[in-house]
Amino acid sequence: MEKIYLNDESVVNELITNIPAATTEKNGLKPANEVRMERRIQTTVSRVVYELNRDDVICSTSLLISLSTFGGSPMTLFYMSINRNLGVYAAPTITLSRIGGASTPTSPRFKLWTNNDTGAFKIILERIQSTPAIYVKILNSLWVSSDSIPLSVANQDEVDAATYIDVTAV
Repeated sequence: MEKIYLNDESVVNELITNIPAATTEKNGLKPANEVRMERRIQTTVSRVVYELNRDDVICSTSLLISLSTFGGSPMTLFYMSINRNLGVYAAPTITLSRIGGASTPTSPRFKLWTNNDTGAFKIILERIQSTPAIYVKILNSLWVSSDSIPLSVANQDEVDAATYIDVTAV
């Protein structure tokens, strides 16, 4: 391939004039501060952090979770590993580790709800007090199309029936 050097000022100016520029209105670009916090939510209710409604896939997913007691407080960083074999209807194996940030909340916050008839399960952030802020990102997954971080309002009956997930320090 032959290199072409553009040193004629009129050619460079013509390119600049005719190449469209991306903007927030025209191309959906967002300022960096909005993109970083896109999946962050402050909540006054319990939220579904992760859910899988299928039993016909192997579940091997890892999440990075940033949580604060309220919107402006220091964040605590968690790593969650979720694993379950194909065709298993029981609860998945979950490891939840606190990897940094502020101290762990005094009471457990994450709960696991399972439906052993269908194999569906949900990981729920239980709102106990204040207005926690949460940000969740899927780091790794075998089945990206099956994974979901809805951050939807949790059904209170499911929250009550769910069991707490123990937090380990790294």
